[in-house]
Amino acid sequence: MAGWQNKPFAVEVKAGDTKAYCACGLSQNGPFCDGSHSGTDIRPRVVKHEEDKVIYACGCLLSEKMPFCDGAHKKIDS
Repeated sequence: MAGWQNKPFAVEVKAGDTKAYCACGLSQNGPFCDGSHSGTDIRPRVVKHEEDKVIYACGCLLSEKMPFCDGAHKKIDS
């Protein structure tokens, strides 16, 4: 299995929140960046959220809409 888990993370966000989502897969705090990408060319995906809601962040690192889940985890052999 790639990433942290074979399902998305449900993340409650508030309007005005800015969050850095891991793009390297090395974070111990997935789906959030913890700086583990240091020394690579990979940078976190920073998103400023515009409304209060629950978003679904990719847990498998295979989404084409990173940091958001696009259902790619459903194609992974478990």
